[in-house]
Amino acid sequence: MRRLDLFPNNDLISLYRQVFSSGAGMQVLSHMLYDLGVFVEITEGAEDVALKNYGTRLVNILAGGEPSQDSIEQFTKRLMKQPLPKPVED
Repeated sequence: MRRLDLFPNNDLISLYRQVFSSGAGMQVLSHMLYDLGVFVEITEGAEDVALKNYGTRLVNILAGGEPSQDSIEQFTKRLMKQPLPKPVED
């Protein structure tokens, strides 16, 4: 297996963004990131850690690189604007 050690160039980042920019693409991306464990705490299991790391790499690619202070602040602002979950009735 060939490992992609180098971070993608801007052309490839643009292609990643095109793939996931449609409504369907965003739904698939959300599913992929959830399935890769990006939104859950991983405490053990080398395979689970590797999958989460791949999900994190995908997020970094779509963000255009390693997070900067500005991109983290922008992400945090967007995160805080998300609606609260609706209570589930028993």
